[in-house]
Amino acid sequence: MIEALDETIKQLLIQKTPLNPAEVDISFDVPNREWSGAISKPTINVYLHDIRENLELRHNEWTTERNEDGTITKVKLGGRYDLSYLITAWTNNVEDEHRLLWYVLATMVRYPYLSKDILQEPLKGQVHPIQTKVSQPEGILRNAADVWTALDNQLKPVLTYVVTLGIEPHAPLTYPPTRGASFTTQEPDPDQMANLAAGLPPFHRNNGNGNGAEKPALEIAGKITDANNPGRPVQAEVILLEQGRNVRTNPEGRYVLTNVPHSPKYTFLVVAGGYATMRRELLIPADSYDFMLLPEAAMVGS
Repeated sequence: MIEALDETIKQLLIQKTPLNPAEVDISFDVPNREWSGAISKPTINVYLHDIRENLELRHNEWTTERNEDGTITKVKLGGRYDLSYLITAWTNNVEDEHRLLWYVLATMVRYPYLSKDILQEPLKGQVHPIQTKVSQPEGILRNAADVWTALDNQLKPVLTYVVTLGIEPHAPLTYPPTRGASFTTQEPDPDQMANLAAGLPPFHRNNGNGNGAEKPALEIAGKITDANNPGRPVQAEVILLEQGRNVRTNPEGRYVLTNVPHSPKYTFLVVAGGYATMRRELLIPADSYDFMLLPEAAMVGS
């Protein structure tokens, strides 16, 4: 998996910056003094130095997808892990070095999620869109000088680059199509069980003064279409950031998020290959949960 991510990052730099591999090398070696003394042409070094679980994205939910044949596939979402890289530029001229580093930064800023067209197998099978962060102040690297001391090399400006990958330890479960009423089960809520014993309605939550009531969960549904071709469906990932949940659209561009807790507002992130990523904050309930995506080509030309 890591070697596939390395190759994906390499293709990101070659295709999206773009960098000519005949003129600029891209290396994933440890940038120590021995390595830097052996390079012979301008080089971008992408050094993986840390892997750790992203605790903010940890959850034990299941994602549900309805297949074209009517069956339903459920996958229990596994852990999410941050792979942290240090990116440096190496040339004989400091102006060229700074220019090259800026080109790399500009490219990575444009892609907060790795484009599907550059993903190497098996990354295309990731349940979540592959999220990235570049040069964020809250990163784990506190003092770049310590890195260069450990590598016994000269001090260099560094771009920190973090890619979040999922590990799915659970096999997907596929169910036959349903033809009647559907039911869901969950662990009993202690408050609701107490309310039932007291003769209160099941969705009444006793808050100590007898006035509290819990609203049923929301169902959010919408359609993703092409902004330049109204009505044309787009297959995309719709992410509810505050809940850490995602769902894939069906071939008609439609999606459904069920059992969504009530909240005054939610932030939606819509990601699709070949389209500019859309981030939209909506007050809940909203008049519509439909989104129109603008193709990346249109963004470049605008």
